[in-house]
Amino acid sequence: MSWLHIGRLWTNGEPYLAVDSDLRRHWHGSDDEVYEQLIVALSAEQTSISVGSATAALLGDGVVRDDSWMEVFTAADGRIAVIQAGGPDYRTAVTAALSYPIDADDLDGDLGVPSGEIALFSSACDGVGENSMELIAPRPGPIPAEHGWPSPELDTGLLLSASSPRYRLRSRSYTELDHVGCFARWLLIPATID
Repeated sequence: MSWLHIGRLWTNGEPYLAVDSDLRRHWHGSDDEVYEQLIVALSAEQTSISVGSATAALLGDGVVRDDSWMEVFTAADGRIAVIQAGGPDYRTAVTAALSYPIDADDLDGDLGVPSGEIALFSSACDGVGENSMELIAPRPGPIPAEHGWPSPELDTGLLLSASSPRYRLRSRSYTELDHVGCFARWLLIPATID
């Protein structure tokens, strides 16, 4: 399968949400009580959370790295991959994570996208308003050669066009790669092909 790199998301250890764009107004992660009660208290195995009347996927694995980039990819069949990787050869670790077999990944449920857009943003921010992060369009480009440090600019999320009204979430937690590094992976697979 051929993957296209479309963006990077910087995390300070907090997971990102993948949610239908119309529902992001219901998320208030900048409120310390909401964040502490709904995110910090979660078990490491939990990969979804209620937002408004639906479910959001939780993306991020503090085990790979706590301060980290998450690389976002799309494929021609509509799949979306989010990879968190570490190791001496960063690009090789990310590429290996993309091609790693999915048959042992956890199947974590569905993500409905009736609006046709998926918002990816930090769970420590609000979905909209003064305490939200700007959501930008995909920016296709090469896989970064190095992990690197965060940009001095404000962190941004992504706003992606959905190819399906429903996705299945498959996740793989911390996984070691022989002599290459480690990764965690989240796949959003259009329900029509899973």
